[in-house]
Amino acid sequence: MPTELAALSSTPVSAPAPHARLADLLLTSDPRQRRCLTVLLLASLVTAIGIALCIAGAVLDVFPVRDVAVVAVLAAATMASFFVIIRSGINQRFADPTLAYPQIIAAQSLVAAGYAVLGPVHTATLPLLVLVMTFGMFTMRAAAVRAACIYTLVAIGAVMVWRSRTDPAHYPALLECFNFVMTATVLAAIAQLSNHLVSLRAKLKSQRLALEDALAQIRELATHDELTGLPNRRHMLDLLNEHVQRRTRGGQRFYVGIIDLDHFKAINDSYGHCVGDEALRGFAQQAQAVLRTTDAIGRWGGEEFLLILPENGPGEPTVGIERLRAVLADTAVSSSVPQLRLRFSAGLTRVRDGEPIGQVIERADHALYTAKSAGRGRAVLL
Repeated sequence: MPTELAALSSTPVSAPAPHARLADLLLTSDPRQRRCLTVLLLASLVTAIGIALCIAGAVLDVFPVRDVAVVAVLAAATMASFFVIIRSGINQRFADPTLAYPQIIAAQSLVAAGYAVLGPVHTATLPLLVLVMTFGMFTMRAAAVRAACIYTLVAIGAVMVWRSRTDPAHYPALLECFNFVMTATVLAAIAQLSNHLVSLRAKLKSQRLALEDALAQIRELATHDELTGLPNRRHMLDLLNEHVQRRTRGGQRFYVGIIDLDHFKAINDSYGHCVGDEALRGFAQQAQAVLRTTDAIGRWGGEEFLLILPENGPGEPTVGIERLRAVLADTAVSSSVPQLRLRFSAGLTRVRDGEPIGQVIERADHALYTAKSAGRGRAVLL
């Protein structure tokens, strides 16, 4: 073991790749924050391409240099501000950490500003209005999408009216009316689609929760007895193997026991199987309440139950067994037959290091047989 530890300690730990460290520095290692920043950087890339084209047009004297410069500075400042807010974690103080709605309002304002200054090619900005809303419709609520669409229509409509009056050569009123109607139609369709997306997300969430519940029920049925709610035979074998593995790593010793309810067949014959089922459930409830939290009990089959009892001190493991016996002697386990009391026999054995599980169970079963042969109602430790 010391040699292995020395070997592990001398093994060099590979450092993160430089590009990974740079990505963590730029985008953080938080997955949610990283997604927000990635989307923002994608939007920033589209914005940067648009600004570059505007600057090229200004250089070629197609657009007014001052107006393009103002829009470019506003766009750069807006993107940088959102990046700082998200990268610093300030966004997590808000109900929507993605800041989708304020980002869309800011982006649509920038597009409207671009529409106002691009003169002869101003209609090229209209697809950006749709692109921006597409970003939002996948994350925002339907009401927020409708509000953003209304804001977009008001903003772009105001710009169209203003520029058709101040620069009719590049913004003829008839063309602007056409542009406004088409923009309104597309945004209305986006708002309607957002309603469908919200419904779809809600349906998918409901289906996911239902699937999780179904999987939980399947796991419960696969590992627990349906009648008593106790772990079933397969799960108890898994627990036994876990205890054995833990013991091989220096864990505490433990006992294995088998409990058999005395004269259970007579209960079924005298009162019926429904009362027998009540008795089994009643025994399971009392066993779970009386035994230690470190103990494990499961239904082994029929009226037999398997116990795993960690060794914690002298007198183990019969103390808990006798306490359970005393409680059952005073407890009604059937509402329909209140006078019914349960008695049981138990066989217990201490697990030996390196011993196969099958051999342990066989010895516990032999101890149970000894207890029943000696008159029942007792525990035998072998």
